[in-house]
Amino acid sequence: MKPAIVTIGMFDGVHLGHHELVSQVVDRARSLGLRSFAVTFDPHPEQVLYPERKLTYLSTADERRLLMQECGIDNVWVCPFTIELARLEPEEFVRLIVERQPMAELWVGADFALGRGRKGTIAVLAEIGSKLGWGLHVVPPYMLEGQVVSSTAIRTLLAAGAVRGAADLLGRNYSVSGEIEGDELVVDPDRALPRPGLEYDAELRQDGATSELPVTVQPTPGRISLERPAPRGNGPATLTFLRRVS
Repeated sequence: MKPAIVTIGMFDGVHLGHHELVSQVVDRARSLGLRSFAVTFDPHPEQVLYPERKLTYLSTADERRLLMQECGIDNVWVCPFTIELARLEPEEFVRLIVERQPMAELWVGADFALGRGRKGTIAVLAEIGSKLGWGLHVVPPYMLEGQVVSSTAIRTLLAAGAVRGAADLLGRNYSVSGEIEGDELVVDPDRALPRPGLEYDAELRQDGATSELPVTVQPTPGRISLERPAPRGNGPATLTFLRRVS
């Protein structure tokens, strides 16, 4: 199999910083006549290693795959994250990826690490790359108005009800998908939602049709009250948060 330009990361939310990294990977691959390949994980490693922290996520594996493909990535591998995977030494971890997709180069963010105890730091990865015959490229953090764009920063903004601020870092309005049940949209309880108890203007998409309506995030995880009936009734729907009202 022909080697590829590879990037590895959680890519939760596929925000502007991820876009910058992925765009560089895609451009590099095209300049060398190679394919681009991204590795992401499901579930989030922190949910497996530290379940007591109750981490909420910004995007599902399918959403991440689609968003990265929209950035131009040729292939996305959603690697199942398990305790056994977390126990691999850095070189074992890398060899697992190389077995699936040989690497010409690995591109990662500046704070990236992998393997048991995150021992696979940038310096360690450089040594492994020299040994196995691939190059390492490190992309610095993406800044927006003096702030590092990160999934953590976006979760913090959502928790404060700052949906416009979150949208600035994402590069798009924040959306969640679930099921309409009466006057509520029900989503995964582990999905990150804006601050409960506040009203937001939102766009509801069902069966290709869209409508704007006010919504209120409930204190119960995964529950969003619709202040007007959903035009298409019960069923799958996607809600996009536009702005905070109160």
